[in-house]
Amino acid sequence: MRPSKAAIWLSALIALLALVAAAVGLFWQDGGNPFFFTTLRGETVQMYGQGLYRYETLRDGVGFKGADLFILVVGVPLLLLFTLRYQRGDLRGGLLLTGTLAYFLYNSASMTFGYAYNNLFLVYLAQFSASLFAFVLAFTSFDLKALPARFSDRLPRRGIAGFLFAVGISLILVWGVMSILPALLAGVAPALTGHTTLPTHALDMGIIAPLAFVAGVLLLRRAALGYLLAAMLLVVSSVLGAGVLALSAAQLLAGVLTAAETIVFVAPFVILTAVGIWLTVALFHNFSEPAPLRVATLHSAHP
Repeated sequence: MRPSKAAIWLSALIALLALVAAAVGLFWQDGGNPFFFTTLRGETVQMYGQGLYRYETLRDGVGFKGADLFILVVGVPLLLLFTLRYQRGDLRGGLLLTGTLAYFLYNSASMTFGYAYNNLFLVYLAQFSASLFAFVLAFTSFDLKALPARFSDRLPRRGIAGFLFAVGISLILVWGVMSILPALLAGVAPALTGHTTLPTHALDMGIIAPLAFVAGVLLLRRAALGYLLAAMLLVVSSVLGAGVLALSAAQLLAGVLTAAETIVFVAPFVILTAVGIWLTVALFHNFSEPAPLRVATLHSAHP
């Protein structure tokens, strides 16, 4: 692996932009009050009415603050830690950074295209652009041909592939079968809660689900790209899943998430996140650094 200097600098920029966006979103209050609003489709929704998220629905505004707290406490520290490891040429750190950058790419895309316009739009846009290019640079910095040899034969490839298939199927079931399809059959729009279109539907069913299926198939075939995609998606599933749980926890504590919604939408993420974290640990437990790096590390530990 040849660490990309541009990816390192872009990762530092992403951390700074994410820190600013999350801190302002979490702590800025202007004394406003919730209010009701009738959407273009005739839905009457309660708006958050204060701070940066004044023009978000009450449920989204509360959830976004939970997501901001997660980014400050977990997301940014992980990004900085893995960037430092990647800079040192640590192959494991490079895989972890690639997955974390994919998380920030997903998250910043959601903010750029899904948040109601606010004063931080240019910050969201800059973070999205930096995340896109940093991810591409980090993803292409690996020696694909040498990567499979770094994984032990004890790697639970079938288990990881099965999990990836489950992720893809779950996203299609939750968003497509349980939300969009019934709305199409009824001749109405799905529950958009103030949005005109939900970016989550497009990102999850248009990118994440197909990518999970491809990664699972390639991993079962022991293709080099399959190992890289699987590692990246496991990290994304773990970090993104934990972030979604933080968002949902904030909504539950505020009483804006119903018991039915918790069972249908949150419970599956709890299970998938727990399994994803376990498989991520298993994957890197069965991963070894190239010999020169291990020797250098050994010498530095015993001068």
